[in-house]
Amino acid sequence: MADNKQINNGVIKVTDKPVVAKSIWYFIQSVNAPIGSAAYFPAFQTEGTTTYGGENIDEQTKMGRIIQKGTDEHSIELTQYFSPQDESLNIVKRSKIKGDSVKVWRVVVDERVAVVEGDYKVYPSEFGYGIVDELELGDGEDFVEATYTLNILGALQEGTFPLSDEEVQVISNMYDYQRPGETTGDYDAIVKEEA
Repeated sequence: MADNKQINNGVIKVTDKPVVAKSIWYFIQSVNAPIGSAAYFPAFQTEGTTTYGGENIDEQTKMGRIIQKGTDEHSIELTQYFSPQDESLNIVKRSKIKGDSVKVWRVVVDERVAVVEGDYKVYPSEFGYGIVDELELGDGEDFVEATYTLNILGALQEGTFPLSDEEVQVISNMYDYQRPGETTGDYDAIVKEEA
């Protein structure tokens, strides 16, 4: 005789705040950069999309349908405004022309997930080698907009990305607080008196 006892394993409700899109930072590095080189933060990045795609093997059998993962097809698409001094965009352009891949990191820069490691914090990150699918420079009426897709070789790999509080502050803000007469020049060319 079957046991008709009802089972209730409960539910889990998430009450945490969602991650703000501006907290997702992408970094680019040339595959030819020497060991010990820094990664570049794309200037004036406006959008980023990470896609975890891939094909499934989908077959019908006499016992029913079978579905199994077949391939990984991950990609990262970034949009930013063009700045001639932005080395990240130059890396992407050179890689497209030469056929090289680029190194790319997607980093969740949110204090709730940061872990202290010595003098800096590490943030959850995914890393991959990306082949530039297409680089498009849109010369419209406003700023020149650059859009490109990096097709990831294999699959994105999970890890952590180190950032000091100072690096987070520099990237988050276009400039720091200053007192009258402390500097001269516009925000992108600040000059301080040498001590």
